[in-house]
Amino acid sequence: MMKKVQFEQKLKDLTKQLTKRNFILCIASALLITLICLLLFVFHNKQPSVSHSETSQASSQGNNQPKEGKNYTIQYSNAELIKRTTLNSALKNAGLFDFKYLLNTSDDGGNDAKILVYYNQTNQQLVFKFYQNGYQSDNDYQIGGYDLQKQTGIHGLQPSAFNNLPLVYTWENLQKK
Repeated sequence: MMKKVQFEQKLKDLTKQLTKRNFILCIASALLITLICLLLFVFHNKQPSVSHSETSQASSQGNNQPKEGKNYTIQYSNAELIKRTTLNSALKNAGLFDFKYLLNTSDDGGNDAKILVYYNQTNQQLVFKFYQNGYQSDNDYQIGGYDLQKQTGIHGLQPSAFNNLPLVYTWENLQKK
């Protein structure tokens, strides 16, 4: 009788152990399968969306964005006076890298034919000459400026602001003059 009770007890213990072990294995397997499926799903869906967005972005830029050499030209001069990165950063802050705006001939656009940028090294300023489409002479321009230290626009400049300053940047509209 003792052996039968011991045997039944061992059988119950073994069944409990197998049930716990099976339960843990089932949960671990389910989690592992879920994780693998999730990773495959994310990886599979991520690749096409990345290439799709790059293709969309490239095609939208190709169709909507002005291109240097086709719509406008840029020329840098006197590069030893000011770092190109400093100049480009200031021009971007001043809105002079928004070529779509500069080329826009509507009332909301810049309607620019040419922009000349001079560098005042003493005052750490850029001085701009804006020639709008249809300008008649070299004296037919608007003046603007940018303070490199304060990183703000300068207003109220007079034509004498250009006196003896070196030209550092020229932007020219190739579509209209």
